[in-house]
This record gives sequence, C-alpha cells and structure tokens, in this order.
Amino acid sequence: MIETNTASIDAANEALSDPAPRINNAPVTEVLLMRGVLRDNQWLQESVIRELNGEDEEAIASLTSKNELVYSDYMTALLKRAVVSIGNVQMSDDPTMVDDLLIGDRDLLFIGAMKATYGRFREMEVACGNCNATNFVTLNLEEDFKFEKPTFDCTKPLEVELRNGSIVKLRYPTGSDSSYVAKNAKNNAEQNTLMLSRCAEWGDDKPADVQKWAKTLGVSDRNKLVRALTTNPPGPKMEEVKTQCAKCEDDLLILMDWVSLLFS
Repeated sequence: MIETNTASIDAANEALSDPAPRINNAPVTEVLLMRGVLRDNQWLQESVIRELNGEDEEAIASLTSKNELVYSDYMTALLKRAVVSIGNVQMSDDPTMVDDLLIGDRDLLFIGAMKATYGRFREMEVACGNCNATNFVTLNLEEDFKFEKPTFDCTKPLEVELRNGSIVKLRYPTGSDSSYVAKNAKNNAEQNTLMLSRCAEWGDDKPADVQKWAKTLGVSDRNKLVRALTTNPPGPKMEEVKTQCAKCEDDLLILMDWVSLLFS
C-alpha cells in the first residue's frame, strides 16, 4: 500500500491519524529464485543477499559517468555487490552468475536488496508536477510490486508452434541478453532479431547462422515468438506506481526503477 503526506504535516497530527506504529521488518537476506542459474547440471535457486552500504552507493553512482552503459549494466553492477551467494556458489567466485539470471530473477534480487537495505517500507521524497508540493511517499516493498509465482517450470523452454507446424523452443531473456540487445540493436526490428537469435534453443538442428534464421522468419511467426517472450514474463512487475498529491490531490506518478528506489 502507498501512503503520502506533505512535509508540512505536523508530527502530532500524523501520530493521531495513524496511531498504529509502522513496523519496518528485519532485513530479508534470502530470496528464492524462479529459475536461478545452472551450475554442474543443477539449477541453483536459493540466494543470499546483504544490505547495501555507502561504499556500494558510491561505486554504483560512479557508473553514471560511463556513456556506453545501459540499464542492465547498472543492474548487473548492483547485484554483483548485493548478492552474496546463489546456491553453494559465492558471488565473489563466479560473478558471471548475475548475467545468466532471467530478467525476472534479477528483479526479484533487486527488490530483495531494497528490503535488506531499507526494510519492508521504502520512504521517498517526490515533488508534485502540478503544485510542486513535496510529498513523502511510503512504498510497501512486499505489496506494491505485484508478483505471482509462475505456474510453469522456468527451467524448461517455451514451445511455440510456427505456421508450418514446426516447434521453436525459447528461453526467457537473461541479463546478458538484455545488455547485448540494448547495445547492438538500432531499432525494434533489430531488437527482435537479436533477442530471438539469442533466446532460441536448439539441438542438433541448430542453424549455422541463427541471426539469419531470425531474419528469414515470416513476420507473423516472428511476432508470435516475440509475444511469447514479452507477454507476462515471470517476475515482479516493475511499473509506474500511481498515488495522489496530499496537497492538491492531483495524480502523482512514480517511476519504479533502480535509480529512484536506491537513491531517492
């Protein structure tokens, strides 16, 4: 649940209007992943995270000076510092684990890191775009990010039937897929080509050039495959959060990304 109040609200009145104390739960340090990472033919899904500190904040903030980094690169840098281990593997021993995680699993770890750092509630200061009043917004990290456990096995690929009756197997994109596509695609069509070529899984029938395979697919089949990857992917919903300004009651939209949740 999201709560807002203006900076001018008197503390005594706030106490009267909300007599029940808000308990910010002890930091969560364990996150169960949906798929996890495959190491030694075993899917590792139990992870341990830690609270972020000032050293982490400085290191992550310094990345903003690097021009070629994309969103997934920032997330990778944050998770390499926040995640202690996945399964029996220490992050310090295998930092590439965060690149191999599904985007949904990375989002789960990110929210877990926020809980470990701030507790259940995350208070943010947001200015109203209409009246410019300062609002203190309290996010409930356990309720404001909708997450339903997938009803299917994330360790197994999706199977999509094409118009000619053939079956294409797809895995959901990982952090490394997202970074590669963001840096190499110039438009949406190229994004689709690169993502399909990276996410398609093959046996002995793998094409010699998977990008050419993705390019020569019919538009109808390409759209069907892209929809399979992008329609309700597993993981928490990192979307806009809508509330009201406590002064003018105008709509107040909060963009939920790693920057606002970590530093605001």
